[in-house]
Amino acid sequence: MTALPFDPADLLRRVWRTSTDQPGWAVLTPAEPLDSFALRRAMVRVLAALSTEAERAGRPAFVVERVGRFDQQVSTRFHRDGGPVGSLLMLGYEPSRVVSRFFVADAARAAEAAGMGVNAFLTANNPLRPAGEAALANVTTELSWPTDRGAIVIVNNSLYPDGEPGRPLGLLHKGLIPHPDPTATRVINSLGAMPADEPGRVSLPAEVVEEFVRRTGLD
Repeated sequence: MTALPFDPADLLRRVWRTSTDQPGWAVLTPAEPLDSFALRRAMVRVLAALSTEAERAGRPAFVVERVGRFDQQVSTRFHRDGGPVGSLLMLGYEPSRVVSRFFVADAARAAEAAGMGVNAFLTANNPLRPAGEAALANVTTELSWPTDRGAIVIVNNSLYPDGEPGRPLGLLHKGLIPHPDPTATRVINSLGAMPADEPGRVSLPAEVVEEFVRRTGLD
């Protein structure tokens, strides 16, 4: 995968963090534009590399929990994607002329500074409301990449119960579309992953993941 170089050990350390000294996110930008199929294939390969590295470190491998493809030009507020309490979110952005902005908010770091658990912090500061979003201002980071090449964005999407030290610490994220363009597309390929030992969830069969890579339609 020479068009999308990365170090699996460094990537796992960055995104599957258990303390706020790591960012909890990563952006992988190809050296040249990838077509939609190659981008989705790269997403699956990146997850496989993360799984191998996790097992090498004595942790459970990652498995795919859900996949999707959509054309989105609607802004969102800070949120956590649906998924198990321990999860990774991988977003494959195809090249697009639609201008967009992507932000992550480190609610775990904000909660740490406030001397609270992250769930308690989010209950007190609902990020879907302006006051709650304002409480995240000091822990918000904008991620960017060349829109003509697209990118794979990986975000720790975990939200474990308070009082469970040593668990992965997730982020909130949001997208901003300043000027939607009905004549253009902004296709996002979404892959949700989880540790293989995550209780109460079933991983997707390999053929469903392969169909995600090969299909042309959108959800």
